[in-house]
Amino acid sequence: MYELDKAAFGHFLAQLRREKGMTQKELAATLYVSDKAVSKWERGLSVPDISLLVPLAEQLNVTVAELLQGRRVEEEQRFTREETEDLIRKAVTFSAEPPERRQARTKKYLPVYVICCVLGVAGALAVWAAGLADIEGVLALLIVDVVFGVVYGAYAMFWMAETLPRYYDENRICNFAQGAFHIHIPGIYYNNRNWKHIVRAFRVWSMASLVLVPPCTAGAVLLERATGWQVCGAVLVVYIASLFGAIVIPAKRFE
Repeated sequence: MYELDKAAFGHFLAQLRREKGMTQKELAATLYVSDKAVSKWERGLSVPDISLLVPLAEQLNVTVAELLQGRRVEEEQRFTREETEDLIRKAVTFSAEPPERRQARTKKYLPVYVICCVLGVAGALAVWAAGLADIEGVLALLIVDVVFGVVYGAYAMFWMAETLPRYYDENRICNFAQGAFHIHIPGIYYNNRNWKHIVRAFRVWSMASLVLVPPCTAGAVLLERATGWQVCGAVLVVYIASLFGAIVIPAKRFE
């Protein structure tokens, strides 16, 4: 009943893009999608997800309502309430996560998060109090580890989307953005086949790194003092590499 006219949408989209003097690839780049996705929209084979409608309309200098209607609307014209509701129903392709599901996740992960935060902060303070943070870069690493673990760990545990919009499954998209959190690794594509594994791995990494970095850093400092070997930098390298590994490995394995 509320099926969007894909052919009209696609024809209007192609017309607007050409008026702007943009190629499909250029338009796709502004939306972090592939040019194949734009091609499918313009041919009426698929439509963009609701989360892309506002940036797409802004790029083409039209309103979202005009975009969904597949035509320009004169300034003096107004959509009726029924027309507006109809457009909204056509645009909505996925719903937000139910509050009950988020509450259940919070109840499940909160004890783990609190324990890891306490251990991580206590470990970092212990390394600093023991005078093991005087080597260049060590204190900065500890601060980054604690801040990243506490802030992004909370995001991963309680707020990170566990499912992706439908258009991720229809196209090869290497970008994910939600609030201040942004993932963009060239050559790594996200969809609902690998996303749940990425989320799980990122949760494990955020908590494990929060707890393990302080003692590993302390051990590296003691080893460097005893042997003179430059090993503290290795902790930072492993820290960064493990973060990429937590995203890249499950993304590639389950893509």
